Amino acid sequence: MQLTPAESRRKRQRKQARRAILDATEALMLEAGGDDFSIRGLAERCGYTAPTIYYYFTDKEGLVAALLQERFERLLASVSRVETAADPVENLKGMVSAFLRFGQENPTFYRLILAGSRDGADRTPPAAEAAREQLGKPWNDLAAQGRLYCGDPAAAGQSLWALLHGLNALRAARPDHEWAPDLVEVAVESLLRGLVRPAAGEPNGGSH
Repeated sequence: MQLTPAESRRKRQRKQARRAILDATEALMLEAGGDDFSIRGLAERCGYTAPTIYYYFTDKEGLVAALLQERFERLLASVSRVETAADPVENLKGMVSAFLRFGQENPTFYRLILAGSRDGADRTPPAAEAAREQLGKPWNDLAAQGRLYCGDPAAAGQSLWALLHGLNALRAARPDHEWAPDLVEVAVESLLRGLVRPAAGEPNGGSH
């Protein structure tokens, strides 16, 4: 059904308002290093009144959730764009690289998820869960090929997920710490060596 010119204009204005509010929220959160900002301060920053902000996002927690979802959609898109190789391990490494790069580039948003909401609720957005599911697919392929030492793709996937969360969380919480330059490579490679059998024709102990 085609929109009238007036309907198209209103739709465009709503989209612009939502975008301006989210952009201002992001700027305030990056400045504060978290969600310690007021709706009044946000209204001054974005140029929309508090009632307008509440109209689009219900409350502050809804606003933060919308921004986290948008941010983590970028992570999902990055993980989904990883080129599919014949070896599931190569696919895993590409996804892991995208995931860790996102955490390093967006520490404020990653910290917010780890901290949860003020009432203790989980803030993990659907896009982050979808990215986790993407990371699980290569493990199923490895299990089908008989290449998992543990034989359980769910346990293997959760082990990697825990490692990635740990690496991102530590670097987000302690950006001033002198982390080893090859920390990520050593940690991920060690986990993969412990979980994945070498491919056929690959020498034992060789790189996956």
